[in-house]
Amino acid sequence: MSDIPDASRSKLTSSLDNIAKLMKEPAEKEKIIIEELRTVKDECDKSIANKVFAGSLGAYSMLIDVLESFNSVNEVASEALSTVTALMSGNPDLLDKRGREIIINYLDNQKNVDIQKKVLEWAKVCCIKHEQNRQDLFGMKILIRLKTLLHSDTAPVIVRQVCGVARALVLDDDIRVQFGKSHDHARDIALEILCTLTDLLKKFKGDKETVSDVILTLTALIVRNEFCQMVDEAGGIIFIMDVFVNCPDSEKLNRLCLNLVKGLAGNDDVKARIVKQGIAPLIISAMHRHESSARLVGAGCAAIAALSLRNPVNSKALCAAGAPDVILQGMKIHAEDSSVQKQGSWAVRNLVSHDKTLCQSFMKLGAEDILRTAVKVHSLNCDFDAKAALRDLGCDIE
Repeated sequence: MSDIPDASRSKLTSSLDNIAKLMKEPAEKEKIIIEELRTVKDECDKSIANKVFAGSLGAYSMLIDVLESFNSVNEVASEALSTVTALMSGNPDLLDKRGREIIINYLDNQKNVDIQKKVLEWAKVCCIKHEQNRQDLFGMKILIRLKTLLHSDTAPVIVRQVCGVARALVLDDDIRVQFGKSHDHARDIALEILCTLTDLLKKFKGDKETVSDVILTLTALIVRNEFCQMVDEAGGIIFIMDVFVNCPDSEKLNRLCLNLVKGLAGNDDVKARIVKQGIAPLIISAMHRHESSARLVGAGCAAIAALSLRNPVNSKALCAAGAPDVILQGMKIHAEDSSVQKQGSWAVRNLVSHDKTLCQSFMKLGAEDILRTAVKVHSLNCDFDAKAALRDLGCDIE
């Protein structure tokens, strides 16, 4: 911890000592505690080293004490929640049974929106890169609390925070654990809140930030065929098409919708219905509009690849809408981006693999040269993918 500046070391030591003393005094002390909590938070926000140093001074236990003692004093509780979140962001090992119980207790009893928001933020940082925390919070039935928070008059900020916790619970990012429970968590969460989330898309359709969070969460949860069906039956596809039409200039929203389309296309029946409802020209238009965004072009190619996989009817509809042009144009613009080359190669391959009459439209647009360039430039990342596309186009390959 030698890399901690002396000023930070001094401030953390002094503030934590002061909080410990104040907790033992019966006199009015809320304002002073809030000031000391802010100092600790500000120092923890500066670096991981500061967080670890604060933890070594007993900051976590002290903050839990404050949260227990001041659970009915919103100003202090709010600042303590911000501080414990700052302490544990990127440093989630500190969470223990007392902390988990406070998270659940606050979610059960707090009606203040700011407090609810901050408890959910704390829960989320505890789950990132920490499989055991995810499993422990799941075991304490945090899902029931998340579902309860998604009632009809929920504030948009709470919807976004609930979505953030749900996504954190289905991560598989803890390298210390060989097998996590991300799939099990996604299944259980989807069964409880998938339809509610899809309905909330319509309720918050004018709120791009909330819609983005809900779409991200739906994409993370549709891990089984029946979940894709549930989103479709709840009107999810119609909503996605409305986004393409009504929010054409939002690169982020269009990209997130393309990712969701790719996920929904994992169900063969849903995949057929998506294209039947007329989404093909909307996808092509979104890719043309945002052709300068490598992430969106990659997402569009991935969606086209998923929709056309083993489905020549969809392939024909996508090609009629202009898929060859937009895929190859995207690959030319982002020739240095290996992800775009890989996704573009798969889109080409899936479109033509079951209908060779579609090959000519790609060949006329110079697909062979573009794919051969991808093989040369990105041999490590998409050699197989580009060669598979060349093979299915009828080109000679080694």
